[in-house]
Amino acid sequence: MKAILTTITIASIFSLLPVQPALPWDGYNNETGGMIEVESYDHGGTGEGPVEYYDYDSGEYRTGYLDMYPGGSGEITDDETGETFGVDMEL
Repeated sequence: MKAILTTITIASIFSLLPVQPALPWDGYNNETGGMIEVESYDHGGTGEGPVEYYDYDSGEYRTGYLDMYPGGSGEITDDETGETFGVDMEL
């Protein structure tokens, strides 16, 4: 019984901690081959969420929604254009 209470207490404490946004990373736009730099990505622990990125082709900071897949690839849907494009993290 004591072990169960300890486990519940630890789980409760961790559930109160804020989920940290992912660290910035460099990658490639699979459609254009151009570089992007993900500045902020708040995936909330689910692998998808709002993203702010710098698009080297346009020279602009942009926002969108990033859905990451295991292995460092994913898709960004741009807020302004509504276009979805594949991305790969630079390894």
